[in-house]
Amino acid sequence: MKIADKDWNRMSDLVLSNKDGAGTAKILKDKNKAIARFVAGLKLEETNLNYNENWKEFRGSFSEFGDKALELGATIEEIQGVFGENEVPPKYKEKLAVLGSKTKKLSDRFVGDLSKRILDAGYGINFLPHNGYALTYLGKDAMARNGRKWTIGYKAEIDLGDEKVKLVFDAITDEGDGPTYYFVAGEADHIFNNVTPYEAIGKNKFFAGVMEKLKS
Repeated sequence: MKIADKDWNRMSDLVLSNKDGAGTAKILKDKNKAIARFVAGLKLEETNLNYNENWKEFRGSFSEFGDKALELGATIEEIQGVFGENEVPPKYKEKLAVLGSKTKKLSDRFVGDLSKRILDAGYGINFLPHNGYALTYLGKDAMARNGRKWTIGYKAEIDLGDEKVKLVFDAITDEGDGPTYYFVAGEADHIFNNVTPYEAIGKNKFFAGVMEKLKS
């Protein structure tokens, strides 16, 4: 069985975002789909099959897809056959090489979704080296006044094709948990001036505001 392009694409997105896809695996109803997703994920991560005979389950990366395939009637030999028959298509190797760079921060909890939106819109993004400390007065104040408030500063360069703009901001949260609020720093390029003019705003509003400015 040859793995379909859409399965390579879906699993490459999971690899880049550092997610296991367990929720998707649970609702699959097609044995071949489960096998394809499982094998594609392993191949993309350059990981071998790891089946625990005693526990009758797979271990390691994307094991939920493998276990789902077994639940739907697949055999170990069948999965091994698909694993041996398929190799990662060159375009997905290139995708991982280009987007898998840590400068994209696609697996970062606070900015991974923003990176993906920017890349999906056809722009480029690289997060610049930074110690991670707060960069705005709101972020610094949150750290100073309330021990529960955590702030991470980010500096990013966004490539629009004909120009590059700098997005600098703080992500403020409660001890790394719960809702995150964002506030743009004064050193960000002027196009982002009104994204957070007076107060920190929530994730969805911030991401939408950034994308609106980039597209205008």
